[in-house]
Amino acid sequence: MLKKPELLAPAGGWESFVAAVQNGADAVYLGGRMFNARRSAINFENQEIVRAIEYAHLRGVKVYVTVNILIADREMEEAAGFLLFLYNAGADAVIVQDLGLAALAHEIVPGLNLHASTQMTTHNLQGIELLSGAGFKRVVLSREMSLSEIREICVSAKAQIEVFVHGALCISYSGRCLFSSMIGGRSGNRGSCAQPCRLPYTLADEKGRALFGQDKPGDYLLSPRDLNMSGHISDLIEAGIDAFKIEGRIKRPEYVAVVTGIYRKLIDRAVLCGAEGFYVNPQENMELAQIFNREFTTGYFYGRQFNKMMSYKRPNNRGVFLGRVRGYDWEKGLVEVLLENKLNKGDGLEIWVTEGGRKGFVAGAFLSDGKKVQEAPPGKIVKIPFQGAVKKGDRVFKTNDAELINRARQTFTSSKESKKLPVCFFIRAGTGKPMEVTVRDEDGNTGFGSTTQAGQPASGRPLDEAYLRRQMDRLGNTPFSLSELQCEIKGSVIYPAAEINQARREAVASLEQARLNSWKTEPVSVKAFRRRLAGVLKTTPKNSGKHLSQHTRPLVAVHAGDLSALKAAVRAGADLVYLASGKYSSRFLVNREELLKGFEFCRKNGVKFVVATPAIIRGSEMDELSSLIEDANSWPVDGVMVGNLGLFEKIKSLVPVYTDYTFNAFNRLTVEYLSRQGAVQATLSPELTINQIQQIAARTDCMLEVLVHGRAELMVSEYCAPGSLIDAEKCLPGKCAQPCRNKNFSLKDRLGVLFPLEMDSSCRLHIFNSHVLCLVESIPTLAEAGIGTVRIDARLLDPLSVEAVARSYCRATRTNDGAQLAGIKKNLAGLHPGGVTSGHLFRGVL
Repeated sequence: MLKKPELLAPAGGWESFVAAVQNGADAVYLGGRMFNARRSAINFENQEIVRAIEYAHLRGVKVYVTVNILIADREMEEAAGFLLFLYNAGADAVIVQDLGLAALAHEIVPGLNLHASTQMTTHNLQGIELLSGAGFKRVVLSREMSLSEIREICVSAKAQIEVFVHGALCISYSGRCLFSSMIGGRSGNRGSCAQPCRLPYTLADEKGRALFGQDKPGDYLLSPRDLNMSGHISDLIEAGIDAFKIEGRIKRPEYVAVVTGIYRKLIDRAVLCGAEGFYVNPQENMELAQIFNREFTTGYFYGRQFNKMMSYKRPNNRGVFLGRVRGYDWEKGLVEVLLENKLNKGDGLEIWVTEGGRKGFVAGAFLSDGKKVQEAPPGKIVKIPFQGAVKKGDRVFKTNDAELINRARQTFTSSKESKKLPVCFFIRAGTGKPMEVTVRDEDGNTGFGSTTQAGQPASGRPLDEAYLRRQMDRLGNTPFSLSELQCEIKGSVIYPAAEINQARREAVASLEQARLNSWKTEPVSVKAFRRRLAGVLKTTPKNSGKHLSQHTRPLVAVHAGDLSALKAAVRAGADLVYLASGKYSSRFLVNREELLKGFEFCRKNGVKFVVATPAIIRGSEMDELSSLIEDANSWPVDGVMVGNLGLFEKIKSLVPVYTDYTFNAFNRLTVEYLSRQGAVQATLSPELTINQIQQIAARTDCMLEVLVHGRAELMVSEYCAPGSLIDAEKCLPGKCAQPCRNKNFSLKDRLGVLFPLEMDSSCRLHIFNSHVLCLVESIPTLAEAGIGTVRIDARLLDPLSVEAVARSYCRATRTNDGAQLAGIKKNLAGLHPGGVTSGHLFRGVL
């Protein structure tokens, strides 16, 4: 028999939590009021978490708590206290994004199970190996991974593997998105994503000229459909995945009930029947679509789907197609519809009118065959009360099914439990002795109860097994059901019914406590916690001038896009140059020979040369890149800039590693973890403020870098917008029509703001900020803080601009004069007519 995976369901509030448990989840994930990536959900107070853990554990269900955001240094002690609370409360695991917090947890509550959030962008085996070494027991993979990649990982991974199987998709790799952060200050890495990917955009050229007219496929060019793997459960089980995760902590509890219940049936069916006997029935398909859908997709499990993965026409729930308008009675205000699905009074409907968008309303009593009815089957022509302009042929969708919602609500509002655990009762009774009631569950937990009165000789009908079965089966409001009864009755005896019922209740209560006790672990005392915490957080402030004493000024690093840009940076006086091979589109493609030429040019001019690598490296790309790095190390280069966990693990013992800002180093503990792993320099998160940067730099001896200039990369995606929109028929899985070759594209938002697009050699989409980061006036402050390197991201600049920008920053590192720095900034702003920004240096993120 195949291994049955864990079904993991979401809970944004108490009703959703109960819905998940009662509809068959093996585990539920939820968040507290702080430190979780769904701050817009209701979430749970600490005492509610305790209540939830007890409720779940009693019913054999695990609880994972999300602590899956980046943690600021000022929050670290409070976050540590929350971890202690969760461990002592009995949480089965915490889901973590922040590497520093994970390292802290390992020291202060070593028994607490850690799960790596999908926000850690784990997408190769080597990344899982690094996380396993850091103490993670489970890894939630990036949603972009294919089933074949997942299958290979499951064979070799030491950690458990979890994947999303249903719900909303992010268009960007999770943990690599700064879109919401940079344009609105609401960081996805801090749980406040404003979902700019669900807003309308126009595909345009670099000057903002739209590439589509009336024939555009829709307005929501970054809005993916919802993931739905219900029809492929057997494939996922056979791949060896340990846990199937449903997205939806901000969805309503009815959604959790319906989706969890269906996936419970499907998993059980697939394990029982195997791949050949597995099926999803039409009702299950309909209910999954009805409860919420933006249309469905299998995501990347079976390769890139291009435009077949996208919901261009609307970014929210589309419901289920109900029928088309046949006519409209203006006098009576009735719209006539030929039904293709069942309609009930109270259903939420939406008419996609020819002019004016969409009109939503709730169906009242309607007419069928001239009579008022409250329901009608498919095939009927009905007349529904509606006020508004419609035309014949307009489509009608059912966005809310009242009957389905009511049925779902019953599972989490009724006092009767839907999820029942089978138990066996063993009863001993006899004249002159109390009745002993023992109840045992399938895990061997036992409860005991007894009557207070001894049995009396029966003068009439004596106690028998049939009567005891009826009494023991009175388990209605408990999570148990009677599966077996064994009786040992000596003689003709009788007990009062109230005594028997009290003994049963006592036994059940005892069993409940035994079940809860079986989950408990030895708590960590507050005294031990404080001692451990003090040991980790204790620091000796370093000499703030340490880096300056070594270099007299920060090094100026330039991330060049090609060999010409590298030479321009060197001529301008750059101290360090990053150059990638094959990272970006054909215009910036650098082969090994050019990489070697870049190294030789830098070496000749006394400039450090570091090989830049991409933030996303799939398993199939790792060997090729590793070979390149081995070649470069033999030259020898000064190091490799690494953007993901897997490559770090792969090469950290071979070559000096410079970690990129994609590691989300948001606090001192993360920086120090990276340093312990072998990083010689860490780039701090671009979401930090100047005060936060100063605090980190003052408390660590690690070499630090800050991004000070360039267009911030807002997201990286496996979805290629130009290919999906321009050459949709030619861009197929495994075959690229290369519509991006020798062309420049941008996305234009509702305000006319342009976001440049670049496609790399792996056909990944990179979206860059509309404004250019420019921190030149803050260089003296960063230098005083002890920042060792300031970086210019020049990948999108031509050589002349690279030279001008690099020369300006070299000047800025040699002056403290405010007027001079203001003049330098003015000149730099002239190079970027779209505008410059100070990013988060002064405003921070929510």
